[in-house]
Amino acid sequence: MALNPNLTSTSGLNDASAIYYDRVLLEFLKFPLFFQESAEKRPMPGKNGTQIQFLRPVVLSVATSPINEGVNPNGALWNTTKILATPLQYGNYVAFSDRLVLEAYDNITEAIHEVLGYNAGLTFDTLQRNQMQGNMTIQYTGSANTEGTVSVACAAIDFRKAAKALQSLAVLPFEDGCFHGLLHPATAADLQADSTAGGWLDVNKYISIDKNHEKVLRGEIGKLFNIRFQATPNIATGVGAGSPGAVTYHNWVIGKQAVGSVDVANEGIEKIVHMPGDAGVADPLNLTGSIGYKFYSVFPVLDSNRAIEVIGTSAY
Repeated sequence: MALNPNLTSTSGLNDASAIYYDRVLLEFLKFPLFFQESAEKRPMPGKNGTQIQFLRPVVLSVATSPINEGVNPNGALWNTTKILATPLQYGNYVAFSDRLVLEAYDNITEAIHEVLGYNAGLTFDTLQRNQMQGNMTIQYTGSANTEGTVSVACAAIDFRKAAKALQSLAVLPFEDGCFHGLLHPATAADLQADSTAGGWLDVNKYISIDKNHEKVLRGEIGKLFNIRFQATPNIATGVGAGSPGAVTYHNWVIGKQAVGSVDVANEGIEKIVHMPGDAGVADPLNLTGSIGYKFYSVFPVLDSNRAIEVIGTSAY
């Protein structure tokens, strides 16, 4: 089936339909964006070059010397580490026939928007996950020092160690005063079953229905050692990677300004709709259409010490 070569027209939908389907696409796009939620976001540069710039200030030495009366001390030198990142383009589409639209019982156009919206969000989330994996601080459960020797399920003590490590490096928490954690559902079950004193706290125990209370994070399930945890199936797994042949789970504890990202929620994603009839002579019988998306993204590591990848097995 020849695909429509026209890359700009969206005239096949009336204005009201286009607005509705834009909303459907964005609603399903945001659903799986777990890694994006903890990223330091920047807008796409419009007519301002091809790169996004992040500046990481260099920590100043503490001022422990007293000031002599009437004598100004030497000032500190302000310095930053410049991190440049070049966004790349990604996208996907679904092609369909005019007969499918005509004969299908369901609203095929809306269904395609929903599927593509979810696919766009999951693609974006996976790209960020893959960029972080192996490039941040790694911590293994038990006495393991490689993924191949991991044989112990994740427990509360592992995340206490991770929180302590971030706090020891003066890594800032997020605006809610907590670090953010991303767990595979299997690891979430491990922590929920851990009976360690002062351990797991279910989300309904500290989140109020009061509108003035702190906002629930997407997929938030609980808190442990000042870490607010979200459960997501988009955690990397190593099938047979542990010992002996155990499945490993790459969970996360993330501090502020660990990784950067394009702010896809506000810009950077474009929906493209070509209904049958848009292609002109390339589709003389108006037989085919397509719906797709494309976006720019890049996920530079801003500081590898500000996020910890906790790798362990699971009892579930």
